[in-house]
Amino acid sequence: MITINFSSKNYRLLETIRTGLIAGSVVLCIIMAGMIWTAVSIRSSVAGMQQKLKDADAADQQTLPLLRERQQIVKDLGSMSGLLDSRKFSWTHFLTSVESVVPKGVALSKVEFNTKDRTVALDGMALSPESLRNLVVGLEQSASFRNPFLKHQSLEKGNLSFNVIAVYQEHKGAGVALSKR
Repeated sequence: MITINFSSKNYRLLETIRTGLIAGSVVLCIIMAGMIWTAVSIRSSVAGMQQKLKDADAADQQTLPLLRERQQIVKDLGSMSGLLDSRKFSWTHFLTSVESVVPKGVALSKVEFNTKDRTVALDGMALSPESLRNLVVGLEQSASFRNPFLKHQSLEKGNLSFNVIAVYQEHKGAGVALSKR
């Protein structure tokens, strides 16, 4: 025989479910409070970092004019030292040295001087191969030039076109005239 009691409920099951829901709610409230506390602390640290960035930007803005002024001074000093170096260099002596090695039968169309590596490039025309050879030999024998090199030569309209490079050695006596002024 089966007995069914329709008048009573199972209150233990309901009480267990209710207790579980309350415990779950408490745990979720604790987790939520922890998350709120973490968000507030992160927000305050972000605000502190933003303030530090503003302070650093303000300090940069104060030093920026000083850095620009320093760069301008360095640039001006570089220009001044270049001016002093160019005053020490005697263009007259350089051109006189070039003129002294150019033989008859050679005409220069261009004289280039590179101040950084002190090289001279001579472009021109020669009436004959012997005059071009005399130019190179004159550069070799001159005390003002070393390592002459015939870079290019070609025959154009009966004349020999050429390009010669050499290293210029300035004599120490050229600076003495400047220092006596």
